[in-house]
Amino acid sequence: MAEITALSAETMAAKLRARELSAREVLEAHQARTEVQEPTVNAFITLDWEAAEARAAELDAMATRGDFAGPLHGLPVAIKDCFETKGLRTTWGSKSFETFVPDYDALHVARLRAAGAVITGKTNTPEFTLSGQTANLVSGTTRNPLNPQKSVAGSSGGAAAVLAANMAALADGSDLGGSTRTPAAWCGVVGMRPSSGLIPYDPNPAPFDGLSVPGPMARTVRDLVLMLEVMQGNAACQPLGYWQALPRLAELEEAPAPRSGRVALSLSPFGSSVEPSVQAAIAPVEALCRELGWQVAEDTPPLEPLLAHQDIIRGQCALQLRSALQPDMALAGESYRTACAQAEGRSLAELIAYQTTRAKVWADVCAFFQRYDFALWPTATGMPFSADLRDGEITEDWRTVTLTPPMELPSASIPFGNSADGMPVGLHITGPKGSDARLLQFARSIERALQG
Repeated sequence: MAEITALSAETMAAKLRARELSAREVLEAHQARTEVQEPTVNAFITLDWEAAEARAAELDAMATRGDFAGPLHGLPVAIKDCFETKGLRTTWGSKSFETFVPDYDALHVARLRAAGAVITGKTNTPEFTLSGQTANLVSGTTRNPLNPQKSVAGSSGGAAAVLAANMAALADGSDLGGSTRTPAAWCGVVGMRPSSGLIPYDPNPAPFDGLSVPGPMARTVRDLVLMLEVMQGNAACQPLGYWQALPRLAELEEAPAPRSGRVALSLSPFGSSVEPSVQAAIAPVEALCRELGWQVAEDTPPLEPLLAHQDIIRGQCALQLRSALQPDMALAGESYRTACAQAEGRSLAELIAYQTTRAKVWADVCAFFQRYDFALWPTATGMPFSADLRDGEITEDWRTVTLTPPMELPSASIPFGNSADGMPVGLHITGPKGSDARLLQFARSIERALQG
């Protein structure tokens, strides 16, 4: 059973299609694994094995007839608890929605189901996703499977933990300020924030704002592409719709065709203080890139002016969610109340100053990516903090590496070495908007080189 859960999603899918494995066997293996890991990790808010078993039986019946639902046929997939799931509790980590069961799926969840995913449960998230620590008043704190004393960061911490503990083959996340990328880095998996609009976000409390997006998470870049191919694609309900052809899995083994063959690397991005062992873990990427034929320069995208506006960005999202979902604020936790307070009372002049800065940074970032194909830096500036810290006790410096959302840029974190405490370090890769396919090819070339 353990051997099944350790397979890559790609290999698992191939064995299911070849009928070397049944969907029921795969599900039973993951259920057994979850029963062992979950009491320590606490990665799920809700599990529903009964519904998953019914879906697996349905898929096995299809396979007997020679039919397959799609590329994810029979794969156990975990959904972040900020996305609606038909017939399965969706809480947003909020006491206000502790018993809420939607009668519909979020659009990308419906696509995953249609492709054959077996949804096993909902992964933990801080209340309305607005914290760097995956903890809430509904289900408590998620702990890092690699060291339960350590944090999984936020906000897709439950998803990253599920993958690191082999409790699901794939998991989705959402990303406003690094919420797929930082948890992926600290759990040793892969997380991606795609170009805004690539994956339709519906229902969306802020449909005309591309700051927060759904994103795939997986244990390898190839697995992530398998999932992203299903999640992405235009939808008529999306005012910010965007589509591009993604690389097929076979194409990921080919060297990317660079436009200019230049990458920018910074071991201390945006003036942040990076823990020396994190820098040491990332530093070899320079030589690796050169070996792969890339020119490397020390440089960083000009995102630093956005640092002064982070509270507005986070607070804007908090108020949009409050307006759309109307939670009972008397039941809200400290982190969410703080996020709302950061936006309340802001003057029109402050909001215009943020938008003016955003426009100027956008122009500068576009010019930057005329010179470079990609920018690289450490995903997090430090090592995982304690899982027992509350949001107000966490230092903010580690967040400064995830400034790409206001520019709606594709960004990914892939595992790259370990820090002094033995925990994984993530390499952060960012490219210009719409470069998702090339970015994934580049990330796969790095991953392949590390695997030898």
